[in-house]
Amino acid sequence: MSIYSKSDTEPGWDGPELPYFDPPLERVLYGTKPGAQVFGWPAKGGVYILLVSAVEVEFLGYDRFEHVPRPDPTDPDTAADEEAHCNKMRQLGAEWWESEHVWAADQRVVRQIPQKKTFIATGWPAGGGVWVLSEDQEVASMKQAGMLFNAFTMEERCKIIEQLGGTFYANPKDCPDLDLA
Repeated sequence: MSIYSKSDTEPGWDGPELPYFDPPLERVLYGTKPGAQVFGWPAKGGVYILLVSAVEVEFLGYDRFEHVPRPDPTDPDTAADEEAHCNKMRQLGAEWWESEHVWAADQRVVRQIPQKKTFIATGWPAGGGVWVLSEDQEVASMKQAGMLFNAFTMEERCKIIEQLGGTFYANPKDCPDLDLA
């Protein structure tokens, strides 16, 4: 059996072999799209998963720009907090899945459309210039660049681009990623 096989990680899996999927280590993942993806692990097992907007991130009690680690499932003190978190997720329409692997397999079937290879986000500060984050999609996702879309103002967006390692161009026309000539 391969470490990259879905069948190695899910007892009873009889579907096609899929690349290995590491369950998320964070409760809130920002990826590269607006909003965030939120995970909750209820006492009954399985996982709740929900795509949320910035307003919903705040409703769940989290900061729009901070990583939220997954609680330690072996710590009995976190069980009540996790159950309360799952209850709030259900208020927003979270979907329950048997496991992260079943959810990931479903997402792979849905995502047969080729995606852009480069993630580009810009922030235009009031004082002039432009902040640009230009990364490979996978790198941007690992940086959780999607938290950019949770900014309420352009100044917040500029600050997040800077924190994610973006580049500032005093003259926006100097940016090779923008067609401003």
